This record gives sequence, C-alpha cells and structure tokens, in this order.
Amino acid sequence: MKIQELLEKIIWQENELYNLYKLGETFAVYENPQLADHFNWLASEELRHRNTIQTFLKEKILENSEVINYLDALSLEPYFTDERVKPEDLEDLILEALIREKHSYELYQKLSEILKGSLSQIFRMMSQEELKHAYRLKIMYEVVHK
Repeated sequence: MKIQELLEKIIWQENELYNLYKLGETFAVYENPQLADHFNWLASEELRHRNTIQTFLKEKILENSEVINYLDALSLEPYFTDERVKPEDLEDLILEALIREKHSYELYQKLSEILKGSLSQIFRMMSQEELKHAYRLKIMYEVVHK
C-alpha cells in the first residue's frame, strides 16, 4: 500500500462517518429530537478530521515520513473493510458508528505511535477525539435503547 492510498481510504472512512452522522441527525429529528444536536456535532468533528487528512494528502505531508516503513504492517483490514451501511433506525446507526469509531481510534493510535513530532501529536489528538465520539455514542445508545 502506498501513502496516497492510505490517506484516500482514511478520507473515505471519515466521509462515511460524516454521512452516517448526518443521517443520524435526520433520524433523530423524527425519532429522538434531543439527539439531533449530538449528531450534528459528531458530523462536524468527522468533517474536520477529513479536512485534516485531505490537507496531508494534498500537501504530501506524510510522503517522506516514518509511516512509509510501516504501511504493510499496520494491519488495517478492519478499518478498510467497512462498507457503506444502510441503518434502519437510530439504534442500528449508533451501533455501526461505534464500530467505525473504534476502527478509527485504532488506526490513529497506531499512526501516532509510528510518527514523530507534531504529526504524532495530531494523530494522537485525533485518536482521543474518536474515543470521545465513542463515549458520546454509548450514552446516546442508552437513550435510544431504553
């Protein structure tokens, strides 16, 4: 795998999460209105992540970084086998989002361990944000699952 392919797949995954949260916002308006703002916030977070990775791709920031030596050893299968989903309700949507957030957390954590300096810090921050998203989703799940 090349760095460009890695970044394109991350962008795709972040975009999928963004779309999932926008759909969640729509579902919430009809099923559980107090959750709509939470989905909107989650969508904005994923959009910010996507934009960060797009900048890395466009400016070739990772092209000569340490990550090149580890691309084949990252074990990214769970992250990249996620397919487009079509949840039927908020509960399904939240459960799917939890899986994707876990995969994102794991990938960003691995990248933060491989990279050095500010790149490591950016991916560490993004991994921590994915954990916060998962925590919020778990609380939302409890609201929906009652």
